[in-house]
Amino acid sequence: MADLKVPRLNKCIFSGRIGNDVELKYTPKGTPVVRFVVACDRRYKDETEQWQTATSWIDCVAWRKWAEFIANQTHKGSAVIVEGRIETRNWTDQNNQNRKTTEVIVDVLHSLEWKPREEGVTPPNEEVPLPAEETLHHNTTTDDVPF
Repeated sequence: MADLKVPRLNKCIFSGRIGNDVELKYTPKGTPVVRFVVACDRRYKDETEQWQTATSWIDCVAWRKWAEFIANQTHKGSAVIVEGRIETRNWTDQNNQNRKTTEVIVDVLHSLEWKPREEGVTPPNEEVPLPAEETLHHNTTTDDVPF
């Protein structure tokens, strides 16, 4: 029997609304981090053919630039699309109980609502804005344009 090579793929994409107040925190080494939950609804028909809604609450963690972006540009109730990877971690709590959590580590977050940008805050990987229209006209010429 041949060895089956399985690709290492851990990617999830989902949309919903942020379900808690977003608070930017810092690790002891100064790394920005934000924890938030996204409510994702699923509609289905029950046994009586009536539409029902089931909500999944997905724990998310964002680091560095994405943490700052989320803290400054979103709020409880913001509609978002989250791209990330699923991670599970274990720890022992203060009562010496073993605990486990599964959360999405945010790779990219798309805000589906516009919020005025605070001075100096730009989303990671944002493209440079186009110049104002007046600037474009200033540099153009109609000399010898064949069309």
